[in-house]
Amino acid sequence: MKTHIETLKRHQFEVLWTHQQRANLIQIGIKAEQTLPVLTYLKTHTPFVQLTHYSAVDWIEDNEFQLTYTLTNPQTYEILMVCARIDREAATADSLHKLWPQAVTYEHEMGEMFGLKFPGSPRVGEPFNLEGWRDMPPMRRDFDTVKFVRDSIPERPGRQAINTRDYIGAEAGEKRLLHD
Repeated sequence: MKTHIETLKRHQFEVLWTHQQRANLIQIGIKAEQTLPVLTYLKTHTPFVQLTHYSAVDWIEDNEFQLTYTLTNPQTYEILMVCARIDREAATADSLHKLWPQAVTYEHEMGEMFGLKFPGSPRVGEPFNLEGWRDMPPMRRDFDTVKFVRDSIPERPGRQAINTRDYIGAEAGEKRLLHD
């Protein structure tokens, strides 16, 4: 796998960092503006042709989101995770839907949950999981879940706590001879 990373460097792609997590899994960091060219190169010139996962992490302390693109070589099951950070305020990244059609679903979800924008991606702005949602995207780390619950969900009476072991034993007619 390291030969593919060296090939990226020879083709003028800047690899900011690498981390070998295990024998078949390497992570690399790249500049956000190189994301689409790097992923296109990897899909067309290396065995990493399968997009198996695509996710976001909110690095609120750095005012950035990290997008991680997990690519797999289906013959050897080697995994290459390509990471790029984007500005948290602009929160805009290139859409991958022309490279991998399934990227639309990931982009749709990240748009709704993090507020990320993927210009040109189909279904932008359509509800996905959060129909009728009016608050800030809930996966952003500055979203106050406790406040949201208090403001949005009416309280209900609590439940009586029970000891599950005692309850099941009583239902089954079990006598607790060993522990009494």
